[in-house]
Amino acid sequence: MILEEFVKLLENSDRMRIVKDEKEVFVGWLAILVMHNEMYEEIRMDAVKKFRAVPEIRHRQWKERNLMKPIEPDETPEFLFSDLQMDLYYTIYL
Repeated sequence: MILEEFVKLLENSDRMRIVKDEKEVFVGWLAILVMHNEMYEEIRMDAVKKFRAVPEIRHRQWKERNLMKPIEPDETPEFLFSDLQMDLYYTIYL
């Protein structure tokens, strides 16, 4: 299946992470990927080799505690725990 076919199965509000040749080429919302994105035009015909739903759980004070940063550090977390935040990314490997 190619990427263009695969993204039709998902929702615009889904968070995506696309890895091609072991390099991250996109991180963000599906809607941003497919609408007005020149990079998408370059990769939309690439074969999807692997798909994973990857939860990201990080400490909310990651910066203050000098911990590993989240995938998208400027985004507001979807869920908050007492001291953790969680986001779910659909990771697609091309």
